[in-house]
Parts: sequence; structure tokens; C-alpha cells
Amino acid sequence: MPTHFLPDEQGLTTRPDLINVLGILTFINSGFFILIYGIGALGMAAVAQTPVEEFIALVRESAGAYLQPAQLDEMDGLIRILHTHGAALMLIYLVRTILRLIGSVGIWRGRRIGFHLYAGAQLVGLFVPHLILPWALLGFFGPLMTVGITALYGSQYKRLG
Repeated sequence: MPTHFLPDEQGLTTRPDLINVLGILTFINSGFFILIYGIGALGMAAVAQTPVEEFIALVRESAGAYLQPAQLDEMDGLIRILHTHGAALMLIYLVRTILRLIGSVGIWRGRRIGFHLYAGAQLVGLFVPHLILPWALLGFFGPLMTVGITALYGSQYKRLG
């Protein structure tokens, strides 16, 4: 697979070490989550065929050993969302992960378009799931990690051709 990196300060056109490390981690992460989200989409499609009250009872029974009754009551809304839109949510995550993978392959090969695709998938992918999920579930660490990894890739942008 040919690479097209611009020369660094020493005139080398080899792949930067940071892109090597980030790329390998991204490939492992993407492969794992493509599998998880693919299985999740199929599973959530099956869950949608279950009556909602039966699904709620099943989740309450399973989670009852780990959560307090008040926490279980708070989960009811989320359980209903997952029952109705779980397959769509998994497909959103799956598409985001595939686009991230394609972008990271582009970065691996030294292409600027790869960075644009990766960054777009990452940053847009932070918000699109919240068309379905409540904004309260956005969290802090996940978005921080997403922006941080994207910034690390972006620090190598000047080397991409």
C-alpha cells in the first residue's frame, strides 16, 4: 500500500511514529466495535419484536441485582428508547465506526482526505446518536477522548499529502 507523506524536518517521507501508533490502535478499536455494533444491530432488531413491557421486565430482572429500585425506575425511559430505536442507534454507531476506519486508513496512507473523513466521523458521530438518546447521556470522558485522539491525528496534518 503506497504512502504519500510530505517530508519532515530531516527530509524523510516515512510514516510518522505517532500515525503508526494511533493507526494500529484505531484499527484494533474499529475492528472490535464493527463486530460489536453489527451484532448489536441484529440483537436490537430482535428486541424490537419483543413486547415493550416484556423487555422492560427482562431488563429490570437482569439489572435488579446491581441497581437500586430508584435507579431501575430512572432506566425505564432509556429501556423504551432502546426497544424502539436500538437497531437504528447501533446502525448509527456502526456507520460512524466504518467511516472512522476508512478515514484512518487514509491517514495511514498519508492522505489529507483521510483526516477530514476521520475527524468528521468522530466529531459528527459525537452528536448524531443524541438524535435518539437523551443529551444527558453525552458524558464527558468519551467526547474528551474523541477530541483528544482527533487532535493527535491533526498534529500530523502537515505531513499528509
